[in-house]
Amino acid sequence: MRDPTETLTESLIDAEALIVIDNCEHVIDSAARFINELLDSLPQLRILATSRRPLELVGEHLFPVPPLSLGIGPDEASDALDLLTARARSAGSPLDLSADGRRAAVELCRALDGLPLAIELAATRMRTMTVHDLNERLSARFSLLQNGPRNAVQRQRTLRAMVDWSYELCTPSQQELWAALSVFSGSFDLPAAVSVSNLSGAEAVDTLDQLVSQSVVLADHESARFRMLETMRQYGRERAEESGSWHRLVRGHVDNVRLMAAHSRRDWWGPRQAETLTRLRAQQADLQSALTALSAGDDSDHRDVGAALDLFTDLRYHWAVGGFVREGREWAERLLAPAGSPPEKRLPALLTAAWLCLLQGDLDDAEAHLSEAEHLVGTGEGIRADRAASIVELQRSWGTHALFSGDPAAAQTHFESSISAAKAAALPAEALLAQFQLTTARIHTGRADAAEPAEEAIRFAESIGEIWMRSHALLAVSLAALIRGDLTYAEETTRAALTVERAVDDPIGTCLMLEVLAWIQARRGAHERAAMLLGTAASQWRRIGSDITSRGPQIAAHHDACVRAIREALGARKLATMLQEGARLTPAEAVDLSPVGINGGTTTLSDRERDVAERVHRGLTNREIAGELVLSIRTVDTHVQRIFSKLGVTSRAQVAAWYESQRGPQIAAHHDACVRAIREALGARKLATMLQEGARLTPAEAVDLSPVGINGGTTTLSDRERDVAERVHRGLTNREIAGELVLSIRTVDTHVQRIFSKLGVTSRAQVAAWYESHVG
Repeated sequence: MRDPTETLTESLIDAEALIVIDNCEHVIDSAARFINELLDSLPQLRILATSRRPLELVGEHLFPVPPLSLGIGPDEASDALDLLTARARSAGSPLDLSADGRRAAVELCRALDGLPLAIELAATRMRTMTVHDLNERLSARFSLLQNGPRNAVQRQRTLRAMVDWSYELCTPSQQELWAALSVFSGSFDLPAAVSVSNLSGAEAVDTLDQLVSQSVVLADHESARFRMLETMRQYGRERAEESGSWHRLVRGHVDNVRLMAAHSRRDWWGPRQAETLTRLRAQQADLQSALTALSAGDDSDHRDVGAALDLFTDLRYHWAVGGFVREGREWAERLLAPAGSPPEKRLPALLTAAWLCLLQGDLDDAEAHLSEAEHLVGTGEGIRADRAASIVELQRSWGTHALFSGDPAAAQTHFESSISAAKAAALPAEALLAQFQLTTARIHTGRADAAEPAEEAIRFAESIGEIWMRSHALLAVSLAALIRGDLTYAEETTRAALTVERAVDDPIGTCLMLEVLAWIQARRGAHERAAMLLGTAASQWRRIGSDITSRGPQIAAHHDACVRAIREALGARKLATMLQEGARLTPAEAVDLSPVGINGGTTTLSDRERDVAERVHRGLTNREIAGELVLSIRTVDTHVQRIFSKLGVTSRAQVAAWYESQRGPQIAAHHDACVRAIREALGARKLATMLQEGARLTPAEAVDLSPVGINGGTTTLSDRERDVAERVHRGLTNREIAGELVLSIRTVDTHVQRIFSKLGVTSRAQVAAWYESHVG
């Protein structure tokens, strides 16, 4: 009998052909030899082979076949959902495609990892179960998803059979690592994979590579992380439980998570904050599973309430800065509810929980946690090693509570106590949180030196490479500039804060910075940009379960004033439209709504493109624009895309903002140039002082501030009158002048009145202005 390979070779010797060879994984060595022989004899031949493992032949090109697409939201196109819908209809159980039904179906497809076989088996179950029922029972997916078509091969009739097939193709070391990796609830990196295996480092890496090549483990080359589909993970767990290794794996995993979290808190104040948050965010699922194991594990060996409280506390920056405030509060409620936890573990957890409550504006719960923490500090319980740090944080948190309650004077006292305690304990980084908030409290009480604590925080943060508090301190400085009317410096500093903050991506910080930027734009008269920034901020606030009112009545008043100004300028309807436009933008897109020129794009539009841009600015759809301009919708689509390209933007909201900015930036530019010139001549501090002096004048008094000779008055002052005028210029009261010059207050009063008369002025601010123009 002739060799089949020879027969096939002879048949294809002069042909250009494609051969398809399906399911090579169970005969991988034989398939590789066969294909290699064919290609040696027929170099023009093309072969398409399907396999869970590569053939590892020279010239082989791998094309991974991913699971079916899932879509990001319930309304997006999804191959997985299309398959579920079709198969459910074929099984006589049409899918409920209402909004709720579609959401549940998308959730089911996602839970099944988009695996076609799993989805087809789930569809057959819909003869007797709803999609919601299936979602609730997926923890037992291998017993649930059975009974595939009778004409399918055996390994494709049940989900278990399919995964069994893959498992049996693995070597013992691959099977062992598969089971070990199932302890990860989310993604993991290479060191983590090595840490849970019983193999040497090199062996573990090789074995992981083989599991990746067989699609048991998925690799994300961009992030250098790995993950398992939930189906593969559950199967691995079952195998680990069968072998008796599961409890050991969980304990090792929990210990690794605790160590990582402790390091993240210990090393927080420094240049690695962004890296720390990225790592913690990537491991969110595993942080949750570790807390679950410690607080309510399946086995008493895992349960350790003290360790759970430690882990919760060590993750404080993950909760508060990383964007998981809601999750952190849920864990706080769960872990602090039982009585009897060790005081030394409970105290730092209470302080962390109070901080999270404050971030969401829940002042009542925050007060309850702080009161209990204060009691523990007062009785000496729970502060054996961290007494100083506990007092620093307790005072700071009471300060935040007072600030958000609308009592900035009390807040200042607490913040100053916290800062002093931190410096006395040689914990300067722990003062940063109080310093930027002290600036905010001083702003609310009208202090001229409000920015100083935040400026000190910026200097220290820069010295240690810290970025999170630096961004918040910059924001506090920008707010001080806004209040004193220096809009140019306020905007520059806010944008600097956003640039710094982008590295850590603190959602609360982003919301506050968007708010302040909106207030600045409203003060400039750029009302549409301001409205869109507020819309973006509002959508971000909703995501974290908070809003601007949580920052206290004074901050809320600035927000309300901004909204009123926009409504008066645009009208309620246009305001609502622009808020909706802003809600569709990402923070980065909203920030890019710069006054002139967006994203570096050219602003040279044709007359027709400007007509279209004007109607986009009015909120019209492409269909409505086509109707007004008597154009086809396709033509308008083309114009809009050209506008996007020329302006360098990606959304209609940005086009609207650009159009708004073109309606008169020249006046704002003159104002900004004036402010820059004054700051360069006098310095920022002197500028702030003079702005405050000017704010006390009536318009008539301000106009009368002529450079030489005010209101026609003589400028011939005696030496003593000049001494008094110099101190008026410095902002001293008559009592303070009397003290410095060793005069009676009545004598100083007389000198001041003579100065008024000689200069022809009516206010101390005019005296200060005269002195500045003649002597200063």
